Amino acid sequence: MPYRLIVFDFDGTLVDSLTLAVATYNRIAPGLGLRAIEDIEAARAMPTRQLLRTLGVRFWRLPRLIRTFRAAVTEHAAQLPLHPGMREILSELHGRGCRLGILSSNSEENIRACLRANLVEERFAFVIGYPKLFGKAKALRRIIRQQCIPRTEVLYVGDELRDIEAGRRARVPTAAVTWGFHAASILEASPSEHILREPAELLQIVSSASERH
Repeated sequence: MPYRLIVFDFDGTLVDSLTLAVATYNRIAPGLGLRAIEDIEAARAMPTRQLLRTLGVRFWRLPRLIRTFRAAVTEHAAQLPLHPGMREILSELHGRGCRLGILSSNSEENIRACLRANLVEERFAFVIGYPKLFGKAKALRRIIRQQCIPRTEVLYVGDELRDIEAGRRARVPTAAVTWGFHAASILEASPSEHILREPAELLQIVSSASERH
């Protein structure tokens, strides 16, 4: 079936925010009683829950951490660049009639500030800032109901294992990108239908799905 709706994660997937995210976390971590990220590559090789345990983040601390992190990155949101080639990919997908949306743990305000600065805000039909780190499956199911599109015609694109797990629980196809937070080794072992190593491969997936239809 063709993909009529493509929902993107934001940080790491659409924008190159890894350096900012780690620097921001390390800046706020002492005030929250958490350990800093000292080895980025080691952190990228850990599933999210393992990384949280390593950093001393208990689940009851997550809401405060997310709120503090969102507020801390607000002043930098408009400075984040899209990943190389992503602007052209979004334009091409939009031109093909694909409906595009964003589902992210970041705030809608931060996301829209970045999209406006990169001149791509109009490409997206909706932007959802979902404050729960592990609640995206529920949000995806709500999106499907609101958009009235069959699950098989929805593709969720993310850079973390938790994105892929959310897509699996929501029973929608997923594409894992290797240029974001999680290392390729983790994503390749995930149940994702597609592994993307460069943005242009997304067009190939969409084209192949349309040809099969």
